[in-house]
Amino acid sequence: MSDNFEICYLDEIIIEGRTASGEKFRPSDWVDRLCGMLADFDLKKVSYSPFLRPMMYKNMQCVAVKKELESKDYDVFEFLMQFARDNRLIVTDCANFKLRANAAD
Repeated sequence: MSDNFEICYLDEIIIEGRTASGEKFRPSDWVDRLCGMLADFDLKKVSYSPFLRPMMYKNMQCVAVKKELESKDYDVFEFLMQFARDNRLIVTDCANFKLRANAAD
């Protein structure tokens, strides 16, 4: 479980790049599309929002979403969660990693 601490923060939710049935989610650029929603593009360089970032988890592309986004921009947060539900993507709360790790000790 400690590996999970190193890839996400306790105040994040991960939208995994696989469906509930275990299939890899397509299209392959879905992470870029979602993270691009709040990104800034300046001088041909992308700066990701502090609320959304691409990441790798379990050898797949994922999106990390700061929970704080729900209170800062509820509509965007709800869009992301609805996107995950509509596409049957697995959503993992990183805070649960700590709970599971403590339970295993």
